[in-house]
Amino acid sequence: MLLPRRYFKFHNTAKTSLFFVVSFCLSMALLLPITPGHYQQLTRDSTTLIERKLDSIKSEFENVLITSHFDKHCDSFVRELRQSVFNAHLVKEAAVFDQNDRFYCSTTEGDVSFRLFKSIRDRLNSSPTLTTLSYSNSAITKAKAIMLIFANQYDEGVSLMIPPKYIYDIVHSELSEYGLESKVEIIERDISPANHGEYSRTIQVASDRYPLTVTSYIGLDYYLHFFLSYSWFGFLLAGVTTICAVSIKHKKQSQRSLEYSLSNALRRKHLHVHFQPIVDQRTQMIVGCESLLRWKDPVEGNVSPAIFIPLAESLDLIEDLTYFVLSEVLMLISENQPQFKNRYVSVNISRNVVSKAGFADNVFILFKKHPELLKKVMFEITEDGECSDREMEAIKTNLKQLAALGVKVAIDDFGTGYAGLDFVRQFPFSTLKIDRVFVKNIGRESDFGIPLLESMLQLSHTLNMQVIVEGVENESQLDALSKLGVIYIQGFYFYKPASMHTTLRLLQEQDALQGTSKQMSALIKKTGT
Repeated sequence: MLLPRRYFKFHNTAKTSLFFVVSFCLSMALLLPITPGHYQQLTRDSTTLIERKLDSIKSEFENVLITSHFDKHCDSFVRELRQSVFNAHLVKEAAVFDQNDRFYCSTTEGDVSFRLFKSIRDRLNSSPTLTTLSYSNSAITKAKAIMLIFANQYDEGVSLMIPPKYIYDIVHSELSEYGLESKVEIIERDISPANHGEYSRTIQVASDRYPLTVTSYIGLDYYLHFFLSYSWFGFLLAGVTTICAVSIKHKKQSQRSLEYSLSNALRRKHLHVHFQPIVDQRTQMIVGCESLLRWKDPVEGNVSPAIFIPLAESLDLIEDLTYFVLSEVLMLISENQPQFKNRYVSVNISRNVVSKAGFADNVFILFKKHPELLKKVMFEITEDGECSDREMEAIKTNLKQLAALGVKVAIDDFGTGYAGLDFVRQFPFSTLKIDRVFVKNIGRESDFGIPLLESMLQLSHTLNMQVIVEGVENESQLDALSKLGVIYIQGFYFYKPASMHTTLRLLQEQDALQGTSKQMSALIKKTGT
């Protein structure tokens, strides 16, 4: 039973969706290793936040530690002290003590008299900043409170009472946004108001400045929040991965389709050879043609040579394509010798082909019945790519044998490859073809392309090589090249590539026109008119 096309479409969509989901899950799993560092940093940040808040509170009361205050009675500065408490959001009570560790003034009671605990004094003395914390009953209100206690160099100090909830709320509001429960301890005593739920692990960070510790409890809520927060990463990575996977899949499918089609194109006659004339711009006459392989696949349509030539190289089919083109060229010349009496046909030869041992012998075998026609053939070899010493020797041997048989050899796309002058000097090239990239913008004589062309023309003259310029598309380019002394032109300005039949008709028409012109010249000469 044949399945409907929409089934395959749905099947492919489902597979792509499943791939995306799996990629998303794997992408999020990649984030798991960073979670310990993440919640540890969050806990450290909340500890730092408490430190900064306590430092800020302390700075608001440092003016109380002016020595002159301690030379006065409580009545002389208690109003100022109460104003400082009023202005401080977190402080509910303040008291001062003298160098004998005796509290003598409080914002709630005024004159008081009670002593600072020795354990607190010991912590003060051991602190580099003469600052510590205590968690105990307020000496005045008897309520549980955090005491921020600091002293000056004269051992006189201030104690500020802060409700534990205020300190805990700083941590809770900071960590709860990330799904973390927390606990705050002051001198190892828990000030947190509630019990903690289920959790898988804890992280504890102690302050370097105060005797306090913040503990975070990592449970399911944290991981849910973390993955929701970073879901964009999963979507991004999964999206990129899916797009790449789909592209690779389509490319492979396309390549497999092209590979199959290309391997059968010769047998099924899907390959054709077109020809682009090469013109003597002085006379407008065609002196030769370049053979260009074209592929019109019944499924893919016209396939660009930029696609199927590299594909043929990778599939080791380039030799078969080369001999196919040579066979078509041989047929064209042998069956139409009058049109090629003074013309030639050039064939592009891949480095991979010309570097094979026996290539020259295979060419001779192909032209065995018409060896004289080899003089009507030109091989175009590109200078791109790099060759091993063995390959260079094979190329040199083949090209010398071909040149001895009368085959003209041209270096194609000169100036765009790697080898350059050294490559030109090693082989028996008779013609230099200048690539279209040097012609594109030469309509303006001030363009830097002119000096490059002049240097190439000078090189060809020095090496006694004929020059053909490719890619000429407009009259301004032709005029500039004409001024430089270029004779042979190939490009859309004169002719586009055409089928064998169209090219033959063009050659026949030009020969007929030339014959008529010669007859007229002879008649004029004979009659003297």
